[in-house]
Order: sequence, then C-alpha cells, then structure tokens
Amino acid sequence: MYKSLLLDIDGVIVRDRLLMEHVKDNCVRYVAAKLPHCKNPHETNRVLHLGYGHTARGLANAFQMDTSDFNEKVYDKRVLDHLAEVIYGTEFQLEAKEISEFTKKGWNVTLFTNAPSVWGGRVARAISDQVHLRCPGDNIMESPLKPEARAYMDFSKVQSHVFVDDCMKNLVTAKFL
Repeated sequence: MYKSLLLDIDGVIVRDRLLMEHVKDNCVRYVAAKLPHCKNPHETNRVLHLGYGHTARGLANAFQMDTSDFNEKVYDKRVLDHLAEVIYGTEFQLEAKEISEFTKKGWNVTLFTNAPSVWGGRVARAISDQVHLRCPGDNIMESPLKPEARAYMDFSKVQSHVFVDDCMKNLVTAKFL
C-alpha cells in the first residue's frame, strides 16, 4: 500500500510564534507600501489573504497591481535568517527527525504549502532529502493555491493520504477530492 503524508509548513511544522509574526509583519509592510493611503494595512492584509488565498494575489486582483516582488520583500534576508534559527533549533530538529523516520518506513512525505520555494525548500532540506516540496511557482497569479481544487491534483493518483494542515478550508477541499 502506498502511504502518503502531506504536511503544511506554516502553523504545522513551523510553529514559532515570533517567526510567524515576522512574516505577517512583512506582509503588512508590503501592503502599506503598495497602498500608501490605506488606513489599516493589517486588516487589509487579513482580508486579502482570506479572500484571495494569498496577499499578493489579492493585491493584484483587487487593485490591479504588480506584485512580482512580493516573495523578495516578504521573505527577505531577516525572515530567512530567523527561519534558519528556528529550523536549526532543538525543537524543530527533534520533530524533523520524527518526520524523516516516516520516509525511512516507506512513506511519501510532501510539504504542501502556499509559501514560496525559498521558504519551503529550506524547511524540506532541514528535515530530509527524501521529503518532497509542493509549493506555488514563481508566478503566484497562475499557480494553484490551497484551498483551490487544482492545487491538490498532483496527489489525485494516490487514493489515501494523511493530510495535516492548520486551516480547515484546506482540509475540506482535500476531503472532497
């Protein structure tokens, strides 16, 4: 039997509150820079993320903006350095070892995220070279994102998955596929 484990990154594998706040703060700063007259960029970021599945996609669709620099601005050197501190820390390394054990037992382990490869790739490599990564491509406007059904199509040839995500709507989509 083919065993597949799909794991979200943010909120599941990477749960460091300060790191998640750091990413969110960068998103809010990005919204503020793109919408300089916005009175509440925090709330605007939240609404764009909820409504479009991704802040960059929301800005592009709602305001017809070029957001091709989103990953570079949000996942900047400071955030990536902060991520490195977390993934090379004791707590993450213990969990990474446990996840790696699944691959040794014949499981296909895939990190399934809406975060870019610059983020997801570092997390995957910190776990094992046997862990796969499924994330959007560089063009966030055309890449399928969770919870869109087409984001899950790569997994449709396998009938059984264990899917761990911190967002219920992502799990509901998977259930109906």
